[in-house]
Amino acid sequence: MAPSARPVACEHFELPNEPCDSLNAHRWNRLLKEAIAAIRRTNPTRVIVVGPAEWNSPYRLHLLDLPADDRRLIVTFHYYQPFAFTHQGAEWVEGASGWLGTRWLGSDAERRAIASDLDAAAGWAQRNDRPVFLGEFGAYSKAEMEYRALWTATVAREAEERGMSWAYWEFCAGFGVYDPARGQWNRPLLEALLPPAP
Repeated sequence: MAPSARPVACEHFELPNEPCDSLNAHRWNRLLKEAIAAIRRTNPTRVIVVGPAEWNSPYRLHLLDLPADDRRLIVTFHYYQPFAFTHQGAEWVEGASGWLGTRWLGSDAERRAIASDLDAAAGWAQRNDRPVFLGEFGAYSKAEMEYRALWTATVAREAEERGMSWAYWEFCAGFGVYDPARGQWNRPLLEALLPPAP
């Protein structure tokens, strides 16, 4: 959410998160149409959040096949690029320990890569007349905080510049903006997401 935006109560459904593996684009498109139709029988006006196959990949938005006449859909995608930076040391990712020490310095090339990816998502949204929501982004705690905060701020501001709402992944675990053990915010991440007023 942009810092100047006012929170709004919104009741919505989200279809299964991050379809992947055998749930490829073809199968997912068939299933999501069935799921949307089932929801519409009892919730004809409720907003539904839906994302593409392959873990809600922004690179698979072009494969998403939505019911053309349903305009109460919000399309989500998740963003974790470069993956070797955002998932370094992640215990559930094979080979991630070999990425420990990867830095994200905010170079022109690194910023252009993020801008290009978000431009592509925004372009898809415009061509398809669909709102898009950056439903997850974050960097795992084994990356150095300085670089995590820089990357986080960059992604959030780039999304906002394109009119995209966003949600950070996540509150108080491996990517967390809050440290429950200390009972304190991870201040660099909090300020990366919601910069203090000048």
